[in-house]
Amino acid sequence: MRLLLAFGSLAAFAACAPIPMREPPARSTVTIGARPAANLTAGCVADYREDTDYFPDKAAFRHSAQLKVEYHRNWKRVTFTPSVDTREVLRLVLVQCGTPPPKLGPRDTLVEVPVRDFATANVSLLGAAHLLGIDDRLKGVPTRNVSIPAIAGQIERGETIPIHAAQHGNGEQAAALGAELFFTFYSAYPDANIHPLLKRLGVVSAPQSDHTEPTPLGRAEWIKYVALFFNLEARANQLFDARAARYAKLRALAANVDARPLVQLGYPESRDEWSQAGGRNQLYRMIEDAGGRHAWHDNSIAGSLTYAPMETLFDRAASADVWLGNFMPGAADMATLRRDQPRLAWLRAVRDGRVYWFDAGKVGPFANSWSDQGMTEPQDALAELIAILHPELLQPPARPRFIRKIPGGPA
Repeated sequence: MRLLLAFGSLAAFAACAPIPMREPPARSTVTIGARPAANLTAGCVADYREDTDYFPDKAAFRHSAQLKVEYHRNWKRVTFTPSVDTREVLRLVLVQCGTPPPKLGPRDTLVEVPVRDFATANVSLLGAAHLLGIDDRLKGVPTRNVSIPAIAGQIERGETIPIHAAQHGNGEQAAALGAELFFTFYSAYPDANIHPLLKRLGVVSAPQSDHTEPTPLGRAEWIKYVALFFNLEARANQLFDARAARYAKLRALAANVDARPLVQLGYPESRDEWSQAGGRNQLYRMIEDAGGRHAWHDNSIAGSLTYAPMETLFDRAASADVWLGNFMPGAADMATLRRDQPRLAWLRAVRDGRVYWFDAGKVGPFANSWSDQGMTEPQDALAELIAILHPELLQPPARPRFIRKIPGGPA
């Protein structure tokens, strides 16, 4: 958290740079008729009828612990109840363009759909945008470094603007972009959330909190959330179902292993603290689904960023078989790790050379394939993790997509 807030001064500096303004594409109108065969993915309804269901393609959240959607004839309400204790519930009312909105409640945010263009402060949305085929509507991203070639090309050509605002976004730049919708990074720490500021600035925003889901499939279901704003439920359902089926098969493969290696997640935040996901976060569930176990079962936090005293790390996980680093870039090799973090050489995983990091496919500082594609591809991450913990079940891929082994052997 402190690391993310430290980017505030950089974001303020970046806000001084001019941002090219682009008008969104003009709204067209479409004659739908009484029984549309599919959701309207472009344009507004020209012939509104009160008794017509304008969303024949629907989505449902069966794995997410935070999302719910209700459908009405010409509008849908998405309710986001954070799994972290921020004491708020957010509701978004998505109204088909060209039809009248319902009466709004005090907590409702109105969004006309399908959205014509958007920006995001959360790189994990980019994989979903690409799979849904809406990356050409993307006006702004929080970084220049993206592992998805199509979006990286848009940034290089100036079609998508890097707003350089770390994960939590920058309100002034979001307003300057003029996008119809801004997906915000939703933090477990309320003071870091910018959606209240965006509301005061007149920017329509939607929170994204895939990182605080308790399960990997709950996180992956956020592709349906993104799709709701573009009326792409049918496409999202197809994409999610294929990935969920593959994930279930892999989970079953590792369900009855004889031995479960102990895995320590996280990285040293400072000399005194260890940073890691909460014990109820989806990353720890993935470790369990891969046939592993972890030492933080009594931690009930779903957030993706918590802190523990370094003494607690050594007390609980010094004997862990595997260290699995996340977020920060990992060391180049084991010799560098032992030199730069001599205290961590006491960890069994470091002594044995069994240190891995979620930074394969690194394309820039804090940017890699896990950061912008991990949300939508949990089945690939699970396969790589099973191969690490149980090579007798799966062989590791020749070129891992997400998890890199820190090269170098035992000390």
